Amino acid sequence: MSLSKFSKSPNKVFYGALGVVVAGLLVGILVLALLVTTSGPWVRQVVVQNSSGAGAASVDQGLTVLFDRPITSTDFASVIDIQPKIDYTVSHRNQQLNITFNQNLLSNTKYVLTVKPGLEDDLGKRMEQGYTYEFTTAEPSFTYLERNNGFGATDKVIEKAPLSQGSQILYGVRGRIKSFARNANYLAVVQARTDDTDELRVVDLGTRGESTVDIPHDVRVDNLKFSPVDNQFVFVTRTIPGTSTDGSIKGYSNKLYRYDIDGEQLQPVDTLSNEGNVESVSYSHDGQALLYKTLDSEYYLTGAVQATDPTLLGKYEDSGGFDRTNTKLAFLYGSGAAIYDPQAGGLQEVSDLRVGGRISTPKFLNDSDDLVYLKDPLDAQTDERVEVDTANADGKVEEPVAGLEPSVRFFGDPVVSYDDRYVLINATFNSQVENDQTGNQQPVNTWLVLYDRFDHKVIDPGNTRGIDPVWNR
Repeated sequence: MSLSKFSKSPNKVFYGALGVVVAGLLVGILVLALLVTTSGPWVRQVVVQNSSGAGAASVDQGLTVLFDRPITSTDFASVIDIQPKIDYTVSHRNQQLNITFNQNLLSNTKYVLTVKPGLEDDLGKRMEQGYTYEFTTAEPSFTYLERNNGFGATDKVIEKAPLSQGSQILYGVRGRIKSFARNANYLAVVQARTDDTDELRVVDLGTRGESTVDIPHDVRVDNLKFSPVDNQFVFVTRTIPGTSTDGSIKGYSNKLYRYDIDGEQLQPVDTLSNEGNVESVSYSHDGQALLYKTLDSEYYLTGAVQATDPTLLGKYEDSGGFDRTNTKLAFLYGSGAAIYDPQAGGLQEVSDLRVGGRISTPKFLNDSDDLVYLKDPLDAQTDERVEVDTANADGKVEEPVAGLEPSVRFFGDPVVSYDDRYVLINATFNSQVENDQTGNQQPVNTWLVLYDRFDHKVIDPGNTRGIDPVWNR
C-alpha cells in the first residue's frame, strides 16, 4: 500500500466538509433572499442618542430607528407613536427614521415607542407587524453648595439625586467656596483665599484633575455661568478697592470675560465700555447669546460664541432670562412682570403678580410659555405660606394647591428642573444674613426645599442644607 493513498484521504475529508459548509451558506442566503423578497421591512435596532448607565437623558434627546432595508412612505410621522405623549419631529433618511424631541422628556419615566405597520420597502412590500421599544429616563439630580461655618470647616460642592437620596461630593476645600458653575464635563469653582481675594479653579469631573484660571490676584469673581452647549463659561470681575497702588487692575473692574476650557483661553467680551459696567450676565438656552445687565440697569444682548456688537434692549428690573425659543425675555416690571418680544412689537406687561406679597423674578418654564415664580404673602394673613405660582402671558395665575411650611422664607429665584416638574427653593428659617463679599446679602443658614409641581406637594421641606442649586443636564 502506497503512502500517497494515505496522504490524499484527509484532503478529501476537508474538501467534503468545506463543500457542506458552502452549500449550507448558499441555502441560508437563498432563504434570506426569499424572505426579503416576500416579507416587508422590519426594525433592526433603536438607538437612544444620549444615554448612560443611569438611563436616557431628559434634555436634547432623540431616537434613531434602523430598518433592515430602505423604507418609503408618504407620512412617516403617522407610523410613530410615543407614550407618554410628547411633542416630536420625524425625519427619514434611506433605511432609518430620526425622531427629535421638541421638548424635554420627563425624568425618571418609562417611555414606549411604537412603530406601526404601514411602511414599505422599494419593492412595495409592507411592514407586517408593529414594533415596540421601551426606554427609561434618568432620575433627576442637582448640584449645590454646602457651606460650613466655623474655623477649619470644609465647604463642599455636592451632587444629589433627591428621589433616591444618592449623593457624591464633587469638590471640597477647607475655607470658603463663594460660588460654582458646572456642565456635564467640568466644574468651575470660585474659592476665597485667606486675604479675601479669589481663586478661580476648573475641575475635570472625569479625571478630577484641577487647573487654575490666570486672573490678577487682586480681583474677585462674580456671576459665574456655564454655557449650556460647550466647555466655556463667563464671569464678571470685581476689583477690590485700595489693593492696587499703581492702578494696574483698574481695567478689570466690572468687566465681562469668557473662558474656553478646551483652548485654555481667557478673553474679554465686548460690552461697549472700556471702564467696565457689567452687573450680571446669563446665557440663552442654545448657548448662542449673552444677556447682560449694566450697573445703571440697562440690558444688552451680545454673541456668546462670536464677537458681535451689543444690542440695547432698555432699562428694566431683574431678568428671568430667555424662553424656550430664545426669542423672548422675562423681566420684573411694574406691579408684576413683562415679556419682551421684539417680534410681537416690544413689551407685554403681565400685571398684578406682586399684589398681596413679595415675589421672586418671574422666569419662563422650560417647555411652556408660562412664567413661574415664588410668592411670599408677607402682607396677607399671617398663616398663609410661600407659594409656587405660574402665570400665562395674560396674567392668569394658576392657583397653587399647596404651599411651603409657614416658617419658610425664600430668597433668590426658583430653580426648575428641565422637565418642569420639580422646583428647588433657596429657603431660610431665620432672618440673620451675611455679606458674600460681592455686595450680596445672603442668609447665614440656608436650606433647599424641593417642591413637586405636578403632584402639588413638598417632597423635601428643608432637610438639605445648601445654597445656589442647579439641575444637572
